[in-house]
Amino acid sequence: MNVVTILLLSLVSLSNAYIHLKDEKVTYTIALKQNNVNVLQDALLDISDYKSQNYGKFWSNEQIHDVISPNYDDVKELTDWLDVYNTEYNNYGDALLCKNKINEIEEMYNMKVSVLNDIPVALNNYIIPDKFMNTIEFIEGLSNNRFTKQKLLSVNTNVNVDPGYAGREVINKLYNITWNTVRTNSSSGSIEYQGNSGFSASDLLLSQTSNKESARIVSKNHIVGNDNFADLESQLDMQMMSQTAENVSLWFWDDNQWLYSFAVNFFNQKEIPDVISMSWGWAERDQCSVTQCNNETSQQYINRVNIEYVKIGLRGVTITVSSGDAGAPGRTSEDCDANNPVNPVFPGSSPWITSVGGTFVLNSSNVNKWNSPLCKKYGCINGNQEMNTNFNYVGWTAGGGFAIYSSENQPKWQSSFVKKYLNSGTPLPSKFNSKGRGYPDVSAVAHNCPVFSSGSISDVDGTSCSSPLFAGIVSLLNDYQIAHGRSKLGFINPILYQMALDDPSIFTDYTTVNNGYQDQSCCPTNNNGGSDFGYQAAKGWDPVYGLGTPNVGKMIEWLSKNT
Repeated sequence: MNVVTILLLSLVSLSNAYIHLKDEKVTYTIALKQNNVNVLQDALLDISDYKSQNYGKFWSNEQIHDVISPNYDDVKELTDWLDVYNTEYNNYGDALLCKNKINEIEEMYNMKVSVLNDIPVALNNYIIPDKFMNTIEFIEGLSNNRFTKQKLLSVNTNVNVDPGYAGREVINKLYNITWNTVRTNSSSGSIEYQGNSGFSASDLLLSQTSNKESARIVSKNHIVGNDNFADLESQLDMQMMSQTAENVSLWFWDDNQWLYSFAVNFFNQKEIPDVISMSWGWAERDQCSVTQCNNETSQQYINRVNIEYVKIGLRGVTITVSSGDAGAPGRTSEDCDANNPVNPVFPGSSPWITSVGGTFVLNSSNVNKWNSPLCKKYGCINGNQEMNTNFNYVGWTAGGGFAIYSSENQPKWQSSFVKKYLNSGTPLPSKFNSKGRGYPDVSAVAHNCPVFSSGSISDVDGTSCSSPLFAGIVSLLNDYQIAHGRSKLGFINPILYQMALDDPSIFTDYTTVNNGYQDQSCCPTNNNGGSDFGYQAAKGWDPVYGLGTPNVGKMIEWLSKNT
């Protein structure tokens, strides 16, 4: 057989594979234009105000759909058009979850699709038919980029860092957690994006027994989406939630797409966890590098996702989110870009979630007598003083700052705290949105987090640790509330800030260090003693620690008196 014949056969083979791929189906989500957005926002603030007669009166899916869904006739015209192309779809009122063959998608949205490593790749932007421009806001899932979250392995670059693990006993002591075992069916879930994630049930069991807690398996109907292979990120989330809240009902949820698609799919499920932790995001300015935004902007995309978080909050769900692992400059300013010196990370900057910063524990001459197998075998933290994770100490810096878009203006529940910070005389960057939502809201340990993977222990870093840890704390608070005949907490931010107002000792306030560092370099300081690339810590709330680290015992005392 000559070379030409081989080449021709190869081309025929590739052509057949491409034809076969054209018959493959792609799932995507159509965002329909919504009504009465302000009504839902006001309602969430009302049911989250412990002084309101409506406190804790969560809404049903049906109530929310009735308020926000677009006109039926407009949607009917769209669904009739989808039927022409044999589209499989679920109508969620303000969104359509669709599935079409690739050749149908090319015709419907005037696209060209090629193949790269057996994966369909869009060669051009989708086009919304003119007659639906007033009905469709955007489409997610037809062509998305994929970013792999970089998991930070622990690095001690300074002798002041406690080298021990942040095991369950350590967390209980640091945050005064005595109500540390779930007695009701309080639940908490780990959220992942873009597929290819999973956790190991045997590693989770090893983490539980090593932390001297009772074993609790994850129910099969609490695993949603992909659970293909155990990755360190998912393992971290599941194990930290479990070790913080013993006996919590765990969920694992992995969505193939990005933020909007997950939120739509999650909201429209009948059964969902009470608390969810989302461990990573991307710069507010740069959302369209992840999801295709050919007929919208990053700002419009963020606006829509925020409304989905409002809807989730109305159902009584608490959302905790990592504040980021690249300081105030953010992952998209690796070289400390002077044009965009501070880059808020979304969804960590959303006003409708609880943003969690990260700390490490300073070394101490104390020697604690720990009882768990983990601490006895591997060694745990002995200190009790924390500091914001900082490049000079651990090789990376927790994120924080101020949101940049108008839909994320400073919420009233934090406005007095932010005003006090801005007027404190603390050196500030020269370019930032002083009217934006400030984040994080709270902080927790994010260094030397113990993760079992394939039976071996690793020390892992990142606000990907502190977010599920705080989600576990909220699950304990929910459990306390439910056990005493009260409503679970849902959107918790208004209460967190009221707690700090009523009793500042509910949060441990730290005032040292700043977040003007990248995870690859130290950004320069400016003439006022601060940095254009970050923020300084100060007394009270600040965009480094938020309100500080929690005292869970005192939080429960406050809830007992006030809810």
